[in-house]
Amino acid sequence: MVLSTVGYFLVPVPGQMRESSWAILFSLSVAALAILIALTIWRLIRAGENVRIRALVLLLVLTVLYFAWADDSVARLPGQFVDLHTKTDALYFTISTVATVGFGDVHAAGQLARAAVTVQIVFNLVFLGAGVAMITGFVRERAQRHRSGGSRHHEDGASPVPDDRDGAR
Repeated sequence: MVLSTVGYFLVPVPGQMRESSWAILFSLSVAALAILIALTIWRLIRAGENVRIRALVLLLVLTVLYFAWADDSVARLPGQFVDLHTKTDALYFTISTVATVGFGDVHAAGQLARAAVTVQIVFNLVFLGAGVAMITGFVRERAQRHRSGGSRHHEDGASPVPDDRDGAR
């Protein structure tokens, strides 16, 4: 996660591009992220705890960083954002949006930015919400098994699995 965040600050944002080019690139990238998150969630559901959830956590972090990068890139178009000038501003705005805080100091002003933020909000509700719910469920299960003392570890260090495989508690 730290390396991803460092990468976010190092990867340059393209110079000012046409709105239509930006919208196409943004749409394709959001679709790719949605597919990756959906496939990861599907894989976790099918495999249970035998698959580590690190990949999902990393995808969620990358999603936040991607939307911050996208916000920074659309902010380079005239009139799209108010007070979004740096990558730190973009990350701050994206995290405020994900957290549904919305302080109002940085906000979308142009139609393209408003459309992009609307897509981000819907994406957050559907994909980030599902991912966070899945991670929370796994953590809750592990804590419950730990409290009951009914788990064992694989020799490879993978997640604990229940001793009784029929689901009885």
